[in-house]
Amino acid sequence: MSDRKRSGGMLAGVSGGVAVPMATAAIVAVVIVALLAAAPLMLDDYWINILVLGFISSIVVLSLNVLTGYTGLLSFGQAGFVGAGAYTYGVLSVWGVHPLLAAIAGVALALVLGLLLGLPAARLKGHYLAIGTLGFGVLMAQSLNNMVDVTRGPMGLLGIRSFGWSHQVWYWAGLAISLALVALLHWIEKRTFLGVILKSVKYDEISAMSSGIAVFAVKLGAFCASAALAGFAGVLFASYVRFLTPDLFTSADSFRYLMMTVVGGAASAGGGWIAALVLTALPEALRGFGETNLRLLIYGATVLCVLWFLPQGVGGVLETCSARWRRSRGGAAVSTAAANAVPAPSASTKHPAPDQQRSETLS
Repeated sequence: MSDRKRSGGMLAGVSGGVAVPMATAAIVAVVIVALLAAAPLMLDDYWINILVLGFISSIVVLSLNVLTGYTGLLSFGQAGFVGAGAYTYGVLSVWGVHPLLAAIAGVALALVLGLLLGLPAARLKGHYLAIGTLGFGVLMAQSLNNMVDVTRGPMGLLGIRSFGWSHQVWYWAGLAISLALVALLHWIEKRTFLGVILKSVKYDEISAMSSGIAVFAVKLGAFCASAALAGFAGVLFASYVRFLTPDLFTSADSFRYLMMTVVGGAASAGGGWIAALVLTALPEALRGFGETNLRLLIYGATVLCVLWFLPQGVGGVLETCSARWRRSRGGAAVSTAAANAVPAPSASTKHPAPDQQRSETLS
């Protein structure tokens, strides 16, 4: 067998070995999505409601993935963007505006606020950036509470129009939207040049600037995209709950979203999605201990254990397991391909005797 055929057989074996893990991963993903889609048929309305809120929270976590995980900009005021989108949709729907137009207005206002915040905040770093975003979150919460003529302040905004979906439809819509955003962000991070640009800005701004990347424009775009996603989550929340108060969008909620992001892995869209669902459902699952401090103690201890033993979050565990799986399957494929491509010498092969080789050489 020639070297060309031998190497071709090895490459074919390796490519086949890589295709098998990819196909297996796709099958596992399809099975998991099918089980999640069938969950409303097995759960009551209470748990469906909890999971819908978890899907909406996961969209906020994904917005923090864009800003904090991919670009390295820490935000303590993400609930302000959620409140802006929610109250814009709620107020306009109460005034009789069509829900679709109200939803577009809610996302647009959140995007504009992200642009206005990003203009000064994109020039800040470290704790200065954290304090600036925290101030924005406090400002938004106080504004929603004091604009009584528009938002009704602490009395709450009632009569918000919904999309007219049942609990099951809301569940399936939330599942589809959140998973689509997870897939989109994962593709942007792993497969596009934009993901490389965001990582370069995150890890080394000086090198990024020397490579011709407009760092300020990238940061400003990250602020706008993150704010738009958070505003979209606020629109969904207002349409689903149909009642709003400023207490739903305080700094405590911003820290809760940031905690979900850290537990899931700041740069992992899939890990953030899982963390949002788990940390939304876990407090409700712990209500069996009663409305005591024990429930909060168990919840806090669980989060601390995750942060202590999994410093990279849930996403780090997913990446490690995926890498080990690919390495083991790829190594097995290479070994199999090498064994198949290099045949053992046949017993019928005749080798010339040493005297014959010497005589042929002399001649």
